[in-house]
Amino acid sequence: MEFNLKKTSVGMLMSTLDAVSEQPVDIDFTLPDYCPDIEKILRCKITPKIYNRNLSGGQLQIDGTTVVTILYTDSKNSVRACEQSIPFNTSFSLKEIPDNPVIETYTKCEYLNCRPLSQRRLTVHGAFSLYAKVGSKGAVELFSPENDADLEFNTKKITVSALTALCQEQFSAGDEIQIVNKPPVELVLDSEVRANVTDYKIIPDKLMFNGELNVRLIYLSSADAITPQQIDYVIPFSKIVDCHGLSENTTASIKLSLLSYDIRLKSDILSETPVVNVDSRLCVTVAGFTPEDVEIVLDAYSTDFPVELEKARVTVPVQTSVIEDTFMLKDSVELSDCDISEIIDFNVNYALQGYNISDENITLNSKLNVCILALNSEKEPIYIERAIEFSKEIENNGFNNISAVSAEILSVSYRIADNETVELRCEIKYSVTADINKSFTIVTAITADEDKKLTKRTSPLVLYFADAGEELWDIAKRYNTRKQLIFDENELEGDVLENPLMLLIPMV
Repeated sequence: MEFNLKKTSVGMLMSTLDAVSEQPVDIDFTLPDYCPDIEKILRCKITPKIYNRNLSGGQLQIDGTTVVTILYTDSKNSVRACEQSIPFNTSFSLKEIPDNPVIETYTKCEYLNCRPLSQRRLTVHGAFSLYAKVGSKGAVELFSPENDADLEFNTKKITVSALTALCQEQFSAGDEIQIVNKPPVELVLDSEVRANVTDYKIIPDKLMFNGELNVRLIYLSSADAITPQQIDYVIPFSKIVDCHGLSENTTASIKLSLLSYDIRLKSDILSETPVVNVDSRLCVTVAGFTPEDVEIVLDAYSTDFPVELEKARVTVPVQTSVIEDTFMLKDSVELSDCDISEIIDFNVNYALQGYNISDENITLNSKLNVCILALNSEKEPIYIERAIEFSKEIENNGFNNISAVSAEILSVSYRIADNETVELRCEIKYSVTADINKSFTIVTAITADEDKKLTKRTSPLVLYFADAGEELWDIAKRYNTRKQLIFDENELEGDVLENPLMLLIPMV
């Protein structure tokens, strides 16, 4: 005879794909006619932009464009730029396509070399890593007793952090930038866009959040201008996302990704100066975790028949928290032998190198790439790059697993301390989704052999000398009686004996 157990499905975040592919960047191109000759290359940069992510037929197909930007000086020591786009596409194989998957992609430049072949021709060789993850809502099965099951059950009530909401949505954000108190934009030399969430609010089945696009431009105010101008601009935006399963008790993990952006000049007939149009494609992924109380079966037996138990080891998060905060990184950038008289542009790129978790701390290992466009004492443009590696330690309050981590730059400021040192202040925001995971061995199936009756003891009571720390369940199972009978007969207060004790064991 097989006894029925009540099955409870607890939502869990499952990973279907976690892979990386190296994308080569190899290009040999000639400057367009409108670009002046190359005198000296200042900087070469690649910006991967993802335009399409399609999941079908066991394949994740990703299409995009790698924008190669060359910053250089011409014969007049004027800063100029040229740009070339290279399409890329790659695919990742999945063993199965889950229902309602969420896709996460991001890129990291691995190496890049740029070499001029002549004043009109150059070659670029490099590569970037394309990371792809696919997640979905899965479930772990837990079992509790049926009310009519004539068995003795050892159960435990636990609270699990169940995945109750998982959604993803792509959307556009942008605006037109009017340049105020600065020379007008004639030609954009370089650009960068960062996106971040500033605040959010959960209402049933919806997430409302506000965010910002941080736009940085290096530009020329005229075709004859020698020294570039630099501006930073913030574009606020707001979004409402339908996400079934969100509630006021939900802990939300929010991931905002910038897939691609486009910056172009637009002539305004109502203005004497052109405006800058910024258009970006963003993707927001929301995972919601809600506490649920469940009962699990740890052991079982029958007082009448021998039973066989099937058991399984399960690991479930009993608590999920999103740890978010900002901190200010202060450091010095050494510029020995650079002879800087003026900084035109000071930019910092952030890369999370990895993380680790211990009993005391969660450590984020990070790297900042400081990029400086400046003028030397002879007013010639120079370009400097410096790397700063650092670690940020976050107090660990009992967590033993990290399911998601991200960090981003909110603001950057600097001060020239002397001719060889620049003091850097960088505000960084981090978000860590951490769990307390616990493992249990649970009963998943019970089968009884009704043809074999258990032998009963003839005496109604048995005297037993118990040691401190013994559990009533173990004693009741050993004597094939009911735990509640021992509990009531001896007027006990707990399931674990605190002191040695003589017990009367009633038989059934």
